[in-house]
Amino acid sequence: MVEQYASEVNAPRSTSQAPDGQVDSPQAWRVAIASSAVVAVSFGTVYTFGAFFDAMADEFDSGLGATSIVFGITAFLFFGTGAASGFLADRFGARPLVWVGGAMFAIGLFLTSRVDALWQGYLTYGIGAGLGGGLFVAPVFAMVAGWFDRHRGIAQGIVATGSGIGTLILLPLAERLIDDTGWRDTYVVLAAVSAVTFLVGGFFLARPPVEPVEVPMAHLKRTLRTPAFRRFGICGALQSGSMLSAFAFIVPFADDQGVSSSTAALLVGLIGASSIVGRLVLTGFSSRVGPVRMLQMAFLVQPVAFVIWLSAGSSVTLLVLFVLVLGVAYGGYVALVPLVAAHLFGVRGLGAIMGWGFLAGGVGSLIVPPVVGFAGDAVDGQALPILMIAAVSALGAALSLGLQLDPIET
Repeated sequence: MVEQYASEVNAPRSTSQAPDGQVDSPQAWRVAIASSAVVAVSFGTVYTFGAFFDAMADEFDSGLGATSIVFGITAFLFFGTGAASGFLADRFGARPLVWVGGAMFAIGLFLTSRVDALWQGYLTYGIGAGLGGGLFVAPVFAMVAGWFDRHRGIAQGIVATGSGIGTLILLPLAERLIDDTGWRDTYVVLAAVSAVTFLVGGFFLARPPVEPVEVPMAHLKRTLRTPAFRRFGICGALQSGSMLSAFAFIVPFADDQGVSSSTAALLVGLIGASSIVGRLVLTGFSSRVGPVRMLQMAFLVQPVAFVIWLSAGSSVTLLVLFVLVLGVAYGGYVALVPLVAAHLFGVRGLGAIMGWGFLAGGVGSLIVPPVVGFAGDAVDGQALPILMIAAVSALGAALSLGLQLDPIET
């Protein structure tokens, strides 16, 4: 979710204010590539949690609900911190946030490998990977936007695809390492990869030659009070909560159905890969159909994917179909939300407005996965948890139909 919000909505001032030769320069492309690597490792690592699920639950003798709280806290902080990190980036720049947040991220992963009780993972993984990553993810996207003018769309696409590529690579890798060395050593490896990536990547980051427009606080407050933003935020919370539940439970549910661990891990990676298609295809049609209509279509596709999941059982073919449909819907949702926000609320102060959108998505991610997990602990089988995820997604899709098509006055 975060990976497209800040990139699209933190519209910089006119590039005529930038020094000659800096905007769209080779340095700008180095910033974009380094940012893509940072995004790939941060998102890819957070989304590997499903691969750790069974191993951690077995060692700590915990159920789906208690274990999924780790992921819920992490997702809440990872996305919700965007409401504040933009202000820190304006003052300090993205580089120190990547280094400080990246250090928290890597240390949190390492400490998670040493926990003696699951509740300790709530702190080490949640605050480390969650809060640490949340400090720099949105600022990185906003920073890249200021380095480009003519090629801004291409550059943001490079950064945004980092999340899909990271998920596609790191989750199967984590699953393989867990099988070979155990979950604790795997977190040590991920901590090392994260530390090196964030340290080296930070050297290539720099303040953009074009800085974002200062956020008008009165306009922000008026916008947040509108019924349109409340509906917008609730839809985001429901869709994010259902999506993050899928990321958390795909691997353990597939394992329970007898699907091999490597295949189960690859399923989540395929979501990241197909999400790139969703970003490109659905946003391409938004200029013809309208961004609000396309977002509604993406919302309506997501519960259809969960119905496929419900009927898949141990069929790898249906599970692959499920993740491909879900990935396209997810990618379209991620890419279209900032376009819809800009369409409805305008670009004035939209970076801060979307920060609150991040927070709404984070609240959904904190609540829905643990609730679904505890429901799974209370019953035998996967039907009820998947039905709950589908119901949350369907509710978000239904509420999205009430989004008005025309811009609002704030």
